Amino acid sequence: MNYYEVLYILNPNFSKEQIAGVMSEVSDFVQQKKHSIVNHDFWGKKQLAYNVKKHKYGNFVLLNTEFKDANFVNEFKVFLNLNKEVMKYMIIKLDEKPSNQAQEESASEVADTQEEN
Repeated sequence: MNYYEVLYILNPNFSKEQIAGVMSEVSDFVQQKKHSIVNHDFWGKKQLAYNVKKHKYGNFVLLNTEFKDANFVNEFKVFLNLNKEVMKYMIIKLDEKPSNQAQEESASEVADTQEEN
């Protein structure tokens, strides 16, 4: 299996609903091609190191995914390039499966409650 981390930046003027719409569009595209998503998180609005399409800020979204076919990366790049809402993106191949943050958070909460008791 091929694991990838995709960080993409959206327009800073987008509302939460618009961001959620783009995130679901990206998720749907990946899942339609029979690949799986490990984690898909909105990081928030952050300042950019340099202006991108005349914006100083951007909404950052992190996607950890598992592509069954390494050739899908090129198809995914084309999808992100054609998506007008995505200002920039970066795709990194991972050596091992990324951890699911929701599972980590629930595990740490369980550990915290056990320590209290």
